[in-house]
Amino acid sequence: MRTEIELDPEDWRPIDAPAKGPRRIVVVDGVRRIDARVELLDSTPEHPGERWPGLCVSWAAGAVACDLDGHVAAVAEADVERGLFAAVDPGADFGRYPYRKVESADPGELISAAQHAMAALEAKVASMVAMDAELAVLDGPLRGRDQLSNSVGYIKSHSRSYLKGEQNAVVEKLAPGQRTPVFHLVSGWPRYTWYLRLPGTSSRGWSGVARLEASDDLTDEAAISLADATAAALPPLGSAAHKDARAPQNLTPIAGLERRLKRMLGDPRLLLRSVRAASLETGA
Repeated sequence: MRTEIELDPEDWRPIDAPAKGPRRIVVVDGVRRIDARVELLDSTPEHPGERWPGLCVSWAAGAVACDLDGHVAAVAEADVERGLFAAVDPGADFGRYPYRKVESADPGELISAAQHAMAALEAKVASMVAMDAELAVLDGPLRGRDQLSNSVGYIKSHSRSYLKGEQNAVVEKLAPGQRTPVFHLVSGWPRYTWYLRLPGTSSRGWSGVARLEASDDLTDEAAISLADATAAALPPLGSAAHKDARAPQNLTPIAGLERRLKRMLGDPRLLLRSVRAASLETGA
């Protein structure tokens, strides 16, 4: 890990947001739902009569364009896809769920394949709208979605700590709207990252802290510029505690977009009915 990107390690301190930030940003998010778990009958000579698990999954991705001058937000793009994830081909149309091959029949691998499909749709949506904005915020880690130079990944919760000692203590010293210096992670998959505290909660500990990620392909200066842009643009978008249990990290545009995308997935009862009809036709 490199922590000297912006400040020498011994000089680390909270950094204030710039007075002027991006005027227009887009926020991209996706939702996923397992509509049915099925068993597929293998008719190949290698595994005659063997049954394989499959998942019928729906997912959607969308983008909200935010005009920060007037605090106007509107859905700019949204799309829905479905798929049957399995290691064996049913050999026929499976209702609304086209077959998507997965190399392993392990249930965890099936879910992972569906997650990757959703991430791919999010990246597609982002590429369609991000060029019209100064900053694109993609909900969740940026991995696999880092093709756009103006995009950042937005992580709301923290499963591990990346900093140690005095540098980790800087996170707890952040006031609302302040961020840590940018640092560079090189283990796992390389990326730039930094922490930002949103307003609306206690300023103690890690309350209201989000982590941002930027592509490893950027220069140090470009990553710092993106960090400044997030510090200026995101705090006003933090959600309120009386409206959202995940406040303030669940940004208001993300919360609204999630609700719309979930509606776009369709009625799960009708979709389950289509799965049952397809299974009778295919003999699954």
